Formats: sequence, C-alpha cells, structure tokens
Amino acid sequence: MSDINFNCPHCEHKIEAPAEMIGMKAECPSCQCELEIPNQTKKELPAKLTPIVEPRPQFVAAKCPSCKGDLQVPNNREEVKCMYCGGTVIVNQAIQLVSGVNVANLIELAKAAAKALNYKEAYDYYTKVLEYEPMNFQVWAGKGEAAGWQSSLSNIRTLEMISDFDNAIKYAPESEKQAMQIYLANLINHLTSTLYGMAKKHLKQFIKLNNAWPDYLQQCRLLIAALEFGNLYDPENKTTIENIIYISTDNLQGAKFTMGLGMLQKKLSVTPQYEAQLKTKINEYTAKMYRLNPNFVKQ
Repeated sequence: MSDINFNCPHCEHKIEAPAEMIGMKAECPSCQCELEIPNQTKKELPAKLTPIVEPRPQFVAAKCPSCKGDLQVPNNREEVKCMYCGGTVIVNQAIQLVSGVNVANLIELAKAAAKALNYKEAYDYYTKVLEYEPMNFQVWAGKGEAAGWQSSLSNIRTLEMISDFDNAIKYAPESEKQAMQIYLANLINHLTSTLYGMAKKHLKQFIKLNNAWPDYLQQCRLLIAALEFGNLYDPENKTTIENIIYISTDNLQGAKFTMGLGMLQKKLSVTPQYEAQLKTKINEYTAKMYRLNPNFVKQ
C-alpha cells in the first residue's frame, strides 16, 4: 500500500505516514494536535479532519530555543517536541523568545514591589506574567495577595483575592497543594484582621452618620466570607475559626453611641434575618472549634 499524505486540520502542516498506520492515533509534528491517520491515498487528500481531542486548544507563535525554528504551539501544554530538531521545547520559554518578554524578571520585579508594600505595582507585574504563564500557581497567589492588600473600606477586594487563590490551588502540583492551602489560609487571616481593625476604628469615629453601621456590616460580611474560604483551605487553622466567631459575635452584639449632651443612648442592631444567620454561623464554627480544642471557651 502507498503512504498516506494529508494536512493537519489545525496548522495545515503536511503529514506523511505509512499505510499500515491507517486508523491509528498520532501527534502532528508541528503543533502536537492529536489526530487519527485517515484511510486515504496521495490522490485522495481530505479537506479537513476532525480532531480527537476537544475542545480545540489555541495555538500561538513561538520559537524553538535550541534551533530557533518558528513553531505553532498549543497554549495548554507545558512542553512540546520541536518539529525541526526534535528537542524538548518549554512552551512558555518558546513564547518568550517571540514576545521579547522576560517572565522571570517580571516575577522578581513583582516580588520586590510587594516586599516594598507597593501592591499596585506588584499586581500589575503579576497580571502581566499570567499572560504568558496562565498556570503559574505561585503567580496567582501573589496576584491575589496584591489584590487583597489594595483593599480600602470602600472597596474591599477579598472576592478577587479568593478567586486568584482558588486558581493558585487549582494549578499547584499535588505535592505542593496542601502547603499552598495552609499558606493562603494564613494570608487570609492576616489580611482580614487588618481590614477588620480598620473597619472597627472607622465605625467608632463616624458611628453617628446614617450609613456608618450598614457599611460596617457589609465590610464584615466580606471579611467573614473570606475567612470561611480560609477554613475550607485549612480546616485545622484555629485562628481562622476564632476570627469568624469573633466578628460574627461582634455584629450580633450591635453598637451603641450617645446623642446630644450624653443623656440619650442609641443602639444599632442587625436585622432579624441577619441575626439568625449570625447565630447559625457562630454555632457552626464553635462546634468546629470544640472538635479541635475541647477546652475552647467562647468569649
């Protein structure tokens, strides 16, 4: 039988295979797309082939670091084989050769900015790195931390932070996943404690304003929600549980301030619906704390 000739349905690279491979699966030597050798002769070339793997990966221009050959590589692979020299090509490094971006330098700049507490700059660097290394779990963790520390009382960015932390855990290797979860839970504790202190101080200063109490409760809701993710990351972290109980109890107790010449005292309370939610949450996490520490005493 004659050899089989056809074009890759993705990159149009011309492929030639022995006839005995008809019906077998193979990879395109150019873009590494998995396909099946068709039952065609040189005179009967198929217009298109249906790929075996779905969904179809996106292909980007790259250059082999060894032979400098131009490649089209799938952006969902960590490494491929060069069609020219046969060497192993690290996809991100190959893309960097084309883009001119030094990702390692960007990461170091991001770390330096974060160390200097310039979280806006760190956030921008980490975001740029993710354009080239979208599965770098450490960069996702750094970006999430930078987002969290850019929070203000009018814009608490814990939801974005948690989204980035989830990606850090998702892409972390199994051997490092647990350590990453413990690390992120501690970060959440540190950040939420800082923001809670800011929120409490602001409430005391401006408690007589109409929107001070509702704003404070909303800030606390966001912080409690972030802490609950921290508990999912590391269920053994007692500080996380204690913080959830403490903030929930604080909200439940309400706040007081004096009016006029100090003769009249006004109390601010939560709604009955939120009160029920807080009591349920306090009971839930108190039970978790007792399992970890039978001697725990709720304040």
